Amino acid sequence: MTLDEYNDAVKQIMADQQAIAQATTQLAMSGGAMPGSQQFTELMGKQWALMQRLAKLNTDLMMGVLTPKK
Repeated sequence: MTLDEYNDAVKQIMADQQAIAQATTQLAMSGGAMPGSQQFTELMGKQWALMQRLAKLNTDLMMGVLTPKK
């Protein structure tokens, strides 16, 4: 993975995060953002998956897995 690919992946994660935040806000405004809510649980699962993707990307960056641009 090049640094440009890393940056693109981070941008996608941030866009996904924004979508989750908007969906969570809408759910909260409708009174459905409760731990027992299926929609809320799904959103939190997506949030957790995003955090794992970001952690892996950052770990790869720190470990030097990224390759120079060709």
